[in-house]
Amino acid sequence: MLLYTLRKMTTTSLNLALVMLAALTTIASAQPQRRQVETNPWPDPDPAPWLTVSAGDSGFDLDRLEQAASLAETTHADALLVIRHGRIVLERYWNGRKPTDVQQTYSTTKGAVAFLVGRVLERGHIESLDQSIANFVPEIAGQTRENMTFRNVMAMQSGLAQWPALDRADRQSGRSQLEAVGARGMTHQPFQYFIYSSTAYRLLFTALERATGMNLPDLSRKEIFGPLGMTGAYWVEIHSQDRFLGYQSIRMRPRDMAKLGQVLLNNGHWKGSQYLPTGYMQLLRTAPAPKINPSYGLFWHLNSGEFYLSYRESNYRRNRLLPGSPPDTIVNFGNGGQIIAIVPSLDLVWTRTGRQIPSNIWSNSSTVAQLSAAIIRAVDH
Repeated sequence: MLLYTLRKMTTTSLNLALVMLAALTTIASAQPQRRQVETNPWPDPDPAPWLTVSAGDSGFDLDRLEQAASLAETTHADALLVIRHGRIVLERYWNGRKPTDVQQTYSTTKGAVAFLVGRVLERGHIESLDQSIANFVPEIAGQTRENMTFRNVMAMQSGLAQWPALDRADRQSGRSQLEAVGARGMTHQPFQYFIYSSTAYRLLFTALERATGMNLPDLSRKEIFGPLGMTGAYWVEIHSQDRFLGYQSIRMRPRDMAKLGQVLLNNGHWKGSQYLPTGYMQLLRTAPAPKINPSYGLFWHLNSGEFYLSYRESNYRRNRLLPGSPPDTIVNFGNGGQIIAIVPSLDLVWTRTGRQIPSNIWSNSSTVAQLSAAIIRAVDH
């Protein structure tokens, strides 16, 4: 009798599992198929290539710098660049990567978009960072979404609803990036709550296109790729069948990621010219509501303050984001460990790319923090 019961339970469990699997397969096949589409890359040669210098001449302990490179390699990096005083002191590639290869940057693209907003602001296409995005994208109006501005979106404190279930619903419904914003309500007033929201961030793509009358790839070629000499850089579009859904991120060389860091380090200067105003660059690296979250400026992570808030849950962590690195460290982080880090007090920029990273920037004792601390320790003077 017992054996019969067990067999019956096993058969019932197996049948239930098969039914669930079939249901999941049906749901998956019913969801729109998304694909990534390349746009035209910036074709011109780099007019401002990096100069190189020996690490010893730039004040590095060579053994410790090699230890940092080894840490990058063993934590699945594809590339590591270290730049001090405006010159490359270390450049390593793994897994078949080369200096000329453009790489996916994911959310590190937010640093470039922050620059793009600044350029568009300087040209007078938008009045201020506090202008309502609904001025350019009126279809988002309603449920107080008119309160969304360039500044509070860039601070990740717009108040737009954000949690994983909403992201899944967007994908399952095949919504475009703009439609995803209109499908969400507002949960907080601006600058009252920090929650990392790529949905709100992507709304800026449409706002910038409407403000300038240019599509995002062309605008980026004019305002970022060309001026900074980002050879081969391009935007990735997302399509579902023949329907355009929005933009994924910029693919660029690690050397070009470092250019973004160097411009921020140099207060907006690039190769003898004022690429962006010093005041605007200061805004990017200042927390607009430090009591809410002192570890985030405008699309850039900050290592200042006595606490930071983690990714989706906004969990309170009583620590600096990158223990072992100076408080003035500024970082951009993308999925898989695409990193731009700037340390103004050491005149230092470093970048890391890879397909995966053991722990992201919000984790306790994160790989990002460990790698940053290893590079810092290598600076001898």
